[in-house]
Amino acid sequence: MSRKELVFIVSRAIALLLISWALADVSYLPERLFALTHHISQGSVLAKYDYWSSYYLVITSFLVVRVLALILAAGSFWRCGPWVQTLFSQEHGNREASA
Repeated sequence: MSRKELVFIVSRAIALLLISWALADVSYLPERLFALTHHISQGSVLAKYDYWSSYYLVITSFLVVRVLALILAAGSFWRCGPWVQTLFSQEHGNREASA
């Protein structure tokens, strides 16, 4: 097996790991959205600041951002572009030159 084929297989394996991680995070989304809508509906007109609504808005937003970042990273690893190939196929000469 050539080095390029090995890099391709490792890249695809990492992409599958990232996709499964994103799917696991997506499974938390209904719970977070339910809690967010609950706390937003319980908010008072007289209160300027509602801690729980803000809290669930922040964690729901970061969950969505994390899922999108995982999907983008998985897509990058799945395509196995030049960036991924240079990431995995560092030559031994580069290590000796930097030492």
